Amino acid sequence: MPAFDTHKAVKELCSAGFDDAQAEAVVDQIHGAVNENVATKTDIEKLVTREELREAIAKLATKTDLEQFATKTDIEKFATREELRRDVADLDNKLDRLDTKLDNAVERLDTKIDNAVVRLRDEIEKQGTRHLRNVVVVVGAFVGLSKAFDVLFT
Repeated sequence: MPAFDTHKAVKELCSAGFDDAQAEAVVDQIHGAVNENVATKTDIEKLVTREELREAIAKLATKTDLEQFATKTDIEKFATREELRRDVADLDNKLDRLDTKLDNAVERLDTKIDNAVVRLRDEIEKQGTRHLRNVVVVVGAFVGLSKAFDVLFT
């Protein structure tokens, strides 16, 4: 595209009846509009060439490459959030039941221990009474023998 000759355009507008200021303003606007939409050599150099585009495409993943990743079937094997929530709720329920069972077992054990303590106290009292009776009998026998010796030897 040939270059836009601004000087020539101003001269032609002046010969058509525009004054210098009007002609320069119109030419500046036209020149700016034209230059905004025209690519410069620098703009073109920034574009990708066909060869660069082919190289970039060659580096992209192929269908075979993508097949090495997880498939939809593989992903379906994973648990969903809802399934995980349900599993957590089930575990909470199981833990609650285990807590209840443990509390009941501890309560039964406490009862057994209390009963054993009562039986042990009763047995100690019985044994203590037997021993006390035996001691009284022995002491009584000793006192009786002692009096008997006193009577015999006095």
